Amino acid sequence: MKLIIARYAIRVARFTARGGNFIPEGGKIKGRGLNSIPIRFTLMALVFTALCTFLQYHYVLPLIESGTSDSIVVVAILLSISLPAAITYFAANKLTNTIRELNKSTDAIAAGDFDRPVDVDCACEVGSLADSFRAMVNRLNSNIVRINTLAYTDAVTGLPNRAVVSHVLDLAARMRGSADCKGALMFIDLDGFKRINDTLGHEGGDELLRQVSRRVIEKGFNLTRGQIENCTTAFGELRQTCPEKLVFARFAGDEFVAIMPGEFHRRVLEKYAADILKAVNEPFLVSDNELRIGASIGIARVTSDSDDPRQLLINADIAMYSAKESGKNQYRFFDESLKNIAVERSQIEADLRKAIEEDMLDMHYQPKLNAQTLQVTGVEALVRWKHPQKGAIPPARFVGIAEQCGLMPALGTNILRMVARQARAWQEVGMPMPIAVNVSAVQFERSGIANEILAILEQHAVDPLLIEIELTESMIMSDFATAKSRLEQLREAGAQISIDDFGTGYSNLYQLSHLPFNVLKIDKSLVDDIGKNSKSEAIVTAIVQMVHSLGHRVVAEGVETHEQYAFLRKARCDQVQGYLFGRPMPAHELIEWVSDHASDNGSMNNTLIEKISRVA
Repeated sequence: MKLIIARYAIRVARFTARGGNFIPEGGKIKGRGLNSIPIRFTLMALVFTALCTFLQYHYVLPLIESGTSDSIVVVAILLSISLPAAITYFAANKLTNTIRELNKSTDAIAAGDFDRPVDVDCACEVGSLADSFRAMVNRLNSNIVRINTLAYTDAVTGLPNRAVVSHVLDLAARMRGSADCKGALMFIDLDGFKRINDTLGHEGGDELLRQVSRRVIEKGFNLTRGQIENCTTAFGELRQTCPEKLVFARFAGDEFVAIMPGEFHRRVLEKYAADILKAVNEPFLVSDNELRIGASIGIARVTSDSDDPRQLLINADIAMYSAKESGKNQYRFFDESLKNIAVERSQIEADLRKAIEEDMLDMHYQPKLNAQTLQVTGVEALVRWKHPQKGAIPPARFVGIAEQCGLMPALGTNILRMVARQARAWQEVGMPMPIAVNVSAVQFERSGIANEILAILEQHAVDPLLIEIELTESMIMSDFATAKSRLEQLREAGAQISIDDFGTGYSNLYQLSHLPFNVLKIDKSLVDDIGKNSKSEAIVTAIVQMVHSLGHRVVAEGVETHEQYAFLRKARCDQVQGYLFGRPMPAHELIEWVSDHASDNGSMNNTLIEKISRVA
């Protein structure tokens, strides 16, 4: 009976020690009961006090009474006193050693050594602290893996992302000449993906990308997902050695990059490319829809095409565009005929980098007008680059290069600063002019973009109400929650928000109704169809009515004919913009244009309105 009661008492003690959870048989309770440091030292003090009393009573006192020499009595007294002190020092030193070991582990973690084991095992409170520390380290390691996974893995396909490609190419560049870092690179761009993405929406497009990535790996390269290299350690950190197996990454949008380590004969690469095209050309089933797409592939090799791995990506990209221009759905090797294009592109990249650093870019401004009165209501800022040798380089060319070589954040920041300076200059001369400025997808993906924009406006003392941030519909819908949060931050500060290119992508009207925006811009492609396509006209009218019902303004861009303007004015569009009214122009020319426009006393406005009334 006593044994049963004792066992029950032990289980109750364990239950109490765990805060209400029974501890299994054999489990340890650290820092509780006799394992508690205060209780241990109290018991130790009591035991040694009793021991000293016993020794002095039974041994020291008899020595004194028997007349033993004083030296022997003194030694006996000292022994009886020093023995507890020595044992106490030993116990305290043992406890201190466990704390020192825990401190070493803490220092190792602070120095970045997350693999160092916590070599502390004690039944006291220090042991409990060590267990908590181990749990913290495990949680920290788990979070590091999660953070690195997010940083180096594409969220849609689960493949390595663009950062991994850049790392591998930079690593190979540093180890240039090493046999370990030789190989070939394929740049794969899907043909017809945008049409499907616009039709089925981003969810359908994402599913198609997942199926494409699996099929390219399995049927194009005849591998499984587990056989390709992810270029990361067990902690998700990027490896500092060149990959030994295929690296297949999603580079951007509908673009993929395959890095193939080793020596490859041209015929082998041709076989891979042909297999990839064959795999991609087979129909895909997405949301019960049978879809067909193609692919254009560019191929470049180390060292026959370039001994610089970073240049290899550019060469493969150029070869891919050449394949597209030749009819799509084919592959092309980078060759001598394309080298001049590659050299020119590399030169443009270098010159663009210099132009950004030395503030050599210019901004032109295209006027926006009230659709009913033709009064100037603001401008749109458009970047221009006049190369010292090559002359004017189209924005479509240098912006594309900036996106591919990682210059887009610097370019975007440079544009925002130029716009802020101009807005301030117009404020100072008493002509505050609202300016719309485009923000690229690469810029908007950065977590601090809202703070960066507001900091630039504050630095130049610009009223946020004068700045309209333009974002494309597809950029916002690709990550709605994040986009909404950043737009709300800008709106709260007073900045105006414009949704650009509306009507070209997948328009989720429910999400649109929950976005904090001020202006919606009808895309030029719909404006172009006015007078040619009655369905497009119906869509434009519906967009204007819908946006007005949400309490926002509508701008039509790319207006080039009187017929287009007449229709938009009749549809009650708020603002118009296009070559019919004014081309993009430097700031000083814009001032003259606005002055001339205003000094006509409405004669030009009346002339235009008279013309469009005849058209209507």
